[in-house]
Amino acid sequence: MKQTSLPLASLSSWSHFNQVRLLGASVEPHIVAPDGTDKGGGLLATADHGPGASLLAVPLELLLSKERVEHYAKEDKSFKELIEAVPSLFQTPRAAVLLFLAWQMTINNPEAAHHGLGLQNPFADYLKFLPKKILLPTFYTSEERDLLVGTSLFDALDQKSTSLEREFNNLKEATETIPWIQRVWWDDESGCLDMEDWKLADAIYRSRALDLPRGTGIGMVPVVDMANHASDDRFNARFEVDEIHEHVLLVVRDNKSIQQGEEITIMYGVGGACEMIFSYGFIDEHATSAREVFLNLTIPSDDPLRRAKIRFAQEAPGVRLYVDDQNEVKWESTFVWWACVNQEDGLDFRVEQLVTGDTELKAVWNDQDLPANALHSTLLNHRLYDLFLLRAIVTIQQRVEEQGMRMAESQDGFEALVPDNVLIRTSVHETIGKLRSLEMDLLSRAYETLEIQVT
Repeated sequence: MKQTSLPLASLSSWSHFNQVRLLGASVEPHIVAPDGTDKGGGLLATADHGPGASLLAVPLELLLSKERVEHYAKEDKSFKELIEAVPSLFQTPRAAVLLFLAWQMTINNPEAAHHGLGLQNPFADYLKFLPKKILLPTFYTSEERDLLVGTSLFDALDQKSTSLEREFNNLKEATETIPWIQRVWWDDESGCLDMEDWKLADAIYRSRALDLPRGTGIGMVPVVDMANHASDDRFNARFEVDEIHEHVLLVVRDNKSIQQGEEITIMYGVGGACEMIFSYGFIDEHATSAREVFLNLTIPSDDPLRRAKIRFAQEAPGVRLYVDDQNEVKWESTFVWWACVNQEDGLDFRVEQLVTGDTELKAVWNDQDLPANALHSTLLNHRLYDLFLLRAIVTIQQRVEEQGMRMAESQDGFEALVPDNVLIRTSVHETIGKLRSLEMDLLSRAYETLEIQVT
């Protein structure tokens, strides 16, 4: 839908009227990197700051979280009717904020202004300062998605796209019988909400949500989310919540100082290269390792317990490969153990009738009840644990080899495609190329490590 936009130069006025204090800092529409490239908007120090100095103070009531959305619904009858129509979608903090963002987009849509919907609020105005196009993988072209074949992001993006479509369809199905929502969002002529808007709301939240300390929870913090990323020891500021729980603060790191004219940066996260692209659209320029890779695992189709295992385990069906602090490749998976034990080992399932008349699936190990989260601990104490461990390692090694082969087979096709900035954008091509290189290196190291463990 069409959106009203405001220049970042006007954000200082918004901050003033909403009691956001910029303490020797400013929001700049253009931050120039050391190599001379334009990084876009960001925060700049307007004075010298020592360790622990406050740079920014945002009232906690401006934290856009599920609790804030619930509070807003008490004041806006139309929005309350909307969220009451989709109770299942409103359960998680993320989905609650996405509904709110979609609602604010509608308020900001000049073509929907005549409907007189929504109450003016700080968030609707703040949304006008945020970008309307975000280069996250959910906005990749089909040609750009094909470049991901062989990477862990390929499957993750497929699952994410399916999830977003399911959410959007559920939203439409639950609200299209409400006359005014049908008219504003879904009407063939006057409706303004589409899948691209839902993807944009998800991208805004995913790239800007912060996990705040002191039990505050997850949410978007205006102005703080303008800070750009720097990695490891290079970032110079951190966010926290003050002791009286009134403000979200941006302060200088204890071991850093910031000079006037220097950019103020935070670290977005410590995830791997795939996670950085997935949530933020880029890989850190100083990254020398993928850090971690998540590969899906399956249970063989000829396993007679396959369906029961998948239903009962309720575990992420995959394995996480990661590089630890000693630069050694390790793996972790709870699901792999379900793939490695069978009836002849002592595993079985039974269906029990409950007093309510419902049925419940139960797992048993050598005729003893087995809780879903206790399989690995049970195997640890078994006399044949080394055998089970060998099966797990071989299963993971085969999956690593399969992933490596997929990437190797698709590499020639990747290198043959030249960016045209229409179907394949240069920045996306470079980002995916770096991801492929980093993940192939980690897969190779993982295979060698697993080979040693097998031996």
